[in-house]
Amino acid sequence: MIEILDLQKIYRMGNVEVRALDGVTLTIEKGEFLGIMGASGSGKTTLLHMLGLLDTPTSGKILIDGMDISLFSDYEKTMFRLYKLGYVFQDYALVPDLTVMENVSIPAMLRQDRTDEQTTKDTLEILERIGLRDRKDHLPRELSGGQQQRVSIARSIVNKPDILFADEPCANLDTENSKIVLDLFREINREMQQTIVMVSHEEWHKDYFHRIVQLRDGKVVSDDMHEERKTSAGFQQ
Repeated sequence: MIEILDLQKIYRMGNVEVRALDGVTLTIEKGEFLGIMGASGSGKTTLLHMLGLLDTPTSGKILIDGMDISLFSDYEKTMFRLYKLGYVFQDYALVPDLTVMENVSIPAMLRQDRTDEQTTKDTLEILERIGLRDRKDHLPRELSGGQQQRVSIARSIVNKPDILFADEPCANLDTENSKIVLDLFREINREMQQTIVMVSHEEWHKDYFHRIVQLRDGKVVSDDMHEERKTSAGFQQ
């Protein structure tokens, strides 16, 4: 579970103070598929970066499974990201000179508790799940945009993270490929009880979320629970 308490992020540009986050307080349950929505500049990506330990808040607290992550050292944050968190970005962020298999394997290879055999097994299983095992020896440039994003998703879940963060993962995809990616997220969420926190600005994406948090000017302006979707998904509370 994630607890966010009075989170603030202030950027200073000369004499101008910009409050990217202005007192955000939220709780995200285990197994929840949460959508963070709002206009450009509302604080969506800033909030995601704080939760994913990619940036540091100005004030406030973030507790993950009861641990105050602001107290972590840089090394502890790195290890926490590696073992507990997964990330999907809008630009895929694949290494161009590595094959699909190699790209997906990177996070697993960095862990100290995985043998080469286990890494290979986990990678092939994930590629099978996303329907790209037959493309394992291809380079990213030999894939479509939708396929590249599926590889990015596979890389993000190969370590079976507790929480998956997705920042506008469909921004560079057409509607058909966006649906494929979101259907994959839904499948991962249901079958693996994967907690997913996703930033989006597309209205039709709402149908995939259990809950939608709307931001405006760094503040939470609505929090739609979607009780029926929560019940059907069966995530833990």
